[in-house]
Amino acid sequence: MHDAPEMAPYARHVFLCTGVYCDPLGQAEQLYRLLGRLLGDLGAYDNPLRVKRGKTPCLGVCYNGPLLVVYPDGIWYHSVDEPLLRRILDEHLRGGKPVSEAVFHRLGGPSAPTSFCSAGGSTAQ
Repeated sequence: MHDAPEMAPYARHVFLCTGVYCDPLGQAEQLYRLLGRLLGDLGAYDNPLRVKRGKTPCLGVCYNGPLLVVYPDGIWYHSVDEPLLRRILDEHLRGGKPVSEAVFHRLGGPSAPTSFCSAGGSTAQ
């Protein structure tokens, strides 16, 4: 049996949906790369407040994307573009205050939209 891997501490995990229904223009891949550059100290492996990022082909909503979700906060954003991504980074990930006008779902809050897609899987970093 192999030794279990070690995980450096982190505070949040951000996922971007790259699915074709959610993101038909293919913007999420660019946003994912941009987020990696913008995180700065929040992306440092040895930072206990580190924000990990991941991408997935489906978050189960499939429209009004690109979608971005922040865990463990359970905050879901819609229609994410570069200016909104920068606000999410500054106001939510650094400042602790979600960008309310772009939030469409909060874990434990009002129900998410009921349209679902059948894609699955995810990749995380």
